[in-house]
Amino acid sequence: MKNPIRFLTLLLVSPLWAAVANAQVDFTPVAVPTEAVWDAAPAFVQEVRAPLAEEAELEAYGGVVYLLTDTQHDARGEEPVNFRRIVREARNISGVEEVAQQQIVFDPSFQRLVFHHVYITRDGERTDRRDSVRVDFARQETEFDRLMLNGQVTALMRLDDVRVGDVVDVAYTIYGSNPVFDGQDFREFTLRWAVPVERLFVRSLWTDGDVGYWDVFGGQVDVTHQTGAGFEEFRYDGLQVEALDPESGAPSWHYQYPALRITGFDGWQDVTDWAEPIFNLEPNAAVRSEVERIRARHETPEDQLLAALRFVQDEVRYLALSFGQGGYVPASPDQTLQTRFGDCKAKTVLFNQMARELGFTADPALVNLYSGRGLDNYMPSPGGFDHVITRLRHDGETYWVDPTNSHQGGTLAALTQADYGWALPLTERGEGLVSMAAERDAEGPSLIVREEVDLSGGRSAPIRLSVETVRTRDEADFARAVIAEVGRSGLQRNYLDFYNGAFGDSEFVEPLRYEDDRANNQLTVWEEVDLHTPYEDGATPSAYSFNFFAHALTRVVENDAERRRVSPLAVGHPFHIRHEITIKLTNGGRNWDLENESERIENSAFEYSYTARRYGDEYRMVYEMKSLGHVVPSDAASEVLREQDDMMDAIFYGFDMTEPRRRPSK
Repeated sequence: MKNPIRFLTLLLVSPLWAAVANAQVDFTPVAVPTEAVWDAAPAFVQEVRAPLAEEAELEAYGGVVYLLTDTQHDARGEEPVNFRRIVREARNISGVEEVAQQQIVFDPSFQRLVFHHVYITRDGERTDRRDSVRVDFARQETEFDRLMLNGQVTALMRLDDVRVGDVVDVAYTIYGSNPVFDGQDFREFTLRWAVPVERLFVRSLWTDGDVGYWDVFGGQVDVTHQTGAGFEEFRYDGLQVEALDPESGAPSWHYQYPALRITGFDGWQDVTDWAEPIFNLEPNAAVRSEVERIRARHETPEDQLLAALRFVQDEVRYLALSFGQGGYVPASPDQTLQTRFGDCKAKTVLFNQMARELGFTADPALVNLYSGRGLDNYMPSPGGFDHVITRLRHDGETYWVDPTNSHQGGTLAALTQADYGWALPLTERGEGLVSMAAERDAEGPSLIVREEVDLSGGRSAPIRLSVETVRTRDEADFARAVIAEVGRSGLQRNYLDFYNGAFGDSEFVEPLRYEDDRANNQLTVWEEVDLHTPYEDGATPSAYSFNFFAHALTRVVENDAERRRVSPLAVGHPFHIRHEITIKLTNGGRNWDLENESERIENSAFEYSYTARRYGDEYRMVYEMKSLGHVVPSDAASEVLREQDDMMDAIFYGFDMTEPRRRPSK
């Protein structure tokens, strides 16, 4: 098992907003628009010819032929302007359902949506549907289950009387961006889609000298870059752009779709200068009061720091109300202390202030939860980040601490540190991107399962299953969070559901027990379970068998990933698991034909080992698996996937009872 991902939001600010950082943040969303606005397209937009339906050369996708996608962007004025036009033909009823509506997401607190036209071409005749189209606006919080509310609005355009063969042509523009960016713009234009497009047009205009960095990343695509009288233009005009089928199992930070990336930020120092002032605030009386309370209860500086961290993690609940100003300005620490909730910004700012008051060096650090290991290949901009944590330094040591996590255990030295790949510490001098990589396996397995399976009673008796599960580091944090949510009884129900599904009728003969040594970050669970119907009938009336498996071991790479591939293969790292199984044999172990066995697999993704030894009336098997890194190169994928299949087959075993012996692995 892995730590549950905390789905958090990174919300940044610029020096423009520093003056309001200590003010009470307004969490009230802007009202949802009630009517659609129609007007002519912006003057900078160039007319682009859409291929005719009969000229289409590419196959329909989902019943739709994408004839034209036209994106034109202008960053030269006081606010950025983004024009979009999409022309699609419906080839069947599925396509009709697709083209008869258009969804557009925008933020009304700083953006304006303007529609330009809606045309339908049928049998060669084009009609204007502007007067009959319906546009409804709704606030749809798509991440509500992650406790994230951002106030974005979805405009749903609906067309009546759309038929098979119709060509629907829709154009609109979104004006504006959040003023927090203080006039800086950054854009990423995808140049190949998961659907085929007859003509894919992209054009972006910038004031000459405002572009800090640009590139085409993720594929070989020809983009035209030219300068004019005071402006720069980037243009891509692709014809018959085939669909791109991304390879499964690739790392989240690996680009598979080619993209044109343009940013007004010259480098990571520019991003640091933009974000640093908002996070580094002077502590106020409320923070000092909380720090003094902690000092009075804990003696050593380390204990005081851990108490401050536990307070922010476990007593300030996570909730992101990212409406308008609240989407980019962290709530002040006194506001967070008063409401007892906050997002990653608020929690980090509060913890940093407390840590500094306690004598530690604490810097905010911008990270990306999903793509952080590829940030060194990302264009410098705020768009590279979605989370903020703390870089803590003390006595010459560096610790990466995530104040948004909860239920963590361990001393400062043993604390499971955050590792999202690359981080951008926000310090006045600026440091650029810093690697967070750390050695993770100095202490051996973080999950050890010890099972005793008692077959000695024969078929007439249930199998007694005695289990001890020891979790440390992030595994202990995970288990602690689960128990906090479902309790001991809920955990027992979850385990019992597993045994019933795997072995039939099962019951706990004693209540599940657990012991949480949070100081050393070790959580141990004990189970005593009877499996009442675990046996399978054999070929003769007297024959029966028992099948089991080392269920703690897990796949480290996505099983359905392509074996022959271009993209690297992602590895679920770090994992280090040991599963020990002791079988108590029938007949005191007599007549059992059991041999000592061993097996080992090692490749660029993981190490796996298996040993089995006979000890009198017991047979002991030890399985161990350890991941070796976050990614393997594409040319090693086939070997890794094949050997992962071998490992997963090897963790299954069975015992035949008429002529006692171990059967070959599944």
